[in-house]
Amino acid sequence: MSEASLLEAQLQEEQVVAYLGQHPDFFLRHKALLDQLQIPHPIKGAVSLVELHQERQRERIETQEQELRELMETASRNERIFRVYADVYPELFSCTTLRQLWKRLHTTFRDRLRIPASSLWLNAGAVRAKRSDQGFVLDTVRFNQLCVQPLAGQSVYFGRLYDHERHLLFGEEALVHSAAVLRLGERGELGFLAFGHADPEYYHPGMDSLLLEQLGRFITLLLPTLVLLRD
Repeated sequence: MSEASLLEAQLQEEQVVAYLGQHPDFFLRHKALLDQLQIPHPIKGAVSLVELHQERQRERIETQEQELRELMETASRNERIFRVYADVYPELFSCTTLRQLWKRLHTTFRDRLRIPASSLWLNAGAVRAKRSDQGFVLDTVRFNQLCVQPLAGQSVYFGRLYDHERHLLFGEEALVHSAAVLRLGERGELGFLAFGHADPEYYHPGMDSLLLEQLGRFITLLLPTLVLLRD
């Protein structure tokens, strides 16, 4: 077929499309065409225009049903997560040591949200902890390392960690491939709260941080009852 013929065919096709778009009642006035027109089909060979339309409608309905199921699953999951956070606040309020605080958080998130790793680290330059809680205090050098990476000036970080960051936050034996790291304090000067998961995609950039930030603010308010804040 020559270039001129191809162009003419294309123009005719565009005219047909434009005409049908301007006259949506065309097939109502020519109902016999609906059964006469045969459309190529990858499985059935050929189908009528009516069959094709019905199939596309079924596909649209199935897609909408799938989207609705996913929305309902997301809503249910979000409700469950919100309930976990709401339930943990009274338990944290009754804690009298950092160890109790971390234990309540760790147990709750592990058992109810299936988040296996958690850590609480306070800045030795900003707090003075009880002798029994010294294991939760991080020296200033290592604290500043975490301020640079992975947080890099952010108050919350979601994503993967380098090995040295993972070791520092969770220990060398922890099976953690993604983490949520939150700074504590009005300026992030008091310490870190971190949660880790084995799934590399469980925590990822762009996640909603509202509930985690609220938890961080609550813990920040509790800290003066558990440690001595340095001037």
